[in-house]
Amino acid sequence: MRSNFSNLFKLILCECQSMPCVPKPQQRSPNASFNPAHAQYACCFQQLHSNTGAVLIAIFHIILCSGIFTWLVKCIGTEKSKIELAAELFLATLCLIAAIILLLGLKLESRKLLTGYVLAQTLLVGLLFVLFLALIMGIKPGILDDPDQNGYNSLEEELLIVLEIFISLAVVIIEVWFLTIVLKSYSFFTDKYNYTGGDREDNV
Repeated sequence: MRSNFSNLFKLILCECQSMPCVPKPQQRSPNASFNPAHAQYACCFQQLHSNTGAVLIAIFHIILCSGIFTWLVKCIGTEKSKIELAAELFLATLCLIAAIILLLGLKLESRKLLTGYVLAQTLLVGLLFVLFLALIMGIKPGILDDPDQNGYNSLEEELLIVLEIFISLAVVIIEVWFLTIVLKSYSFFTDKYNYTGGDREDNV
């Protein structure tokens, strides 16, 4: 009787293993849990891999920050406010260093370096958003109050501030978009690490 139950159990087990809905470990594809070409790692309307997009972002920031840094150095000794000049030099230097860190993180496939860049980029977006809010708050006295009070007293100044508001808002949107691309690249390296069990920086 016991042998009959044992044979019946083995038969049921064999039938279950032969069912197509039950996955077998030996039948799994090596890329079943990680596909480097998956659409979730793509950016720019699925035209580029997020790693390529992140490299282009780093190069763009390096070129832009280098140009801004050079222009600010030439402004030293002019009528430009020293406090404003120092703040802009600091931000340009920070952005340049962050872009270099991003390139190194992509080269070494280092999630730690990418995390550092994400934090710096988040800080930059926050500062730009604060600037955006400051411009909005600063333009109100010039429109609502008397011209003799503090604020933007001429129509040209008010139009210039409106232009700066739209530019700062556009920059915030672009930088947030850049940040989403870098986060996709970070997700790629995280999934790759979970699949392979190591980063490229571990072998350097």
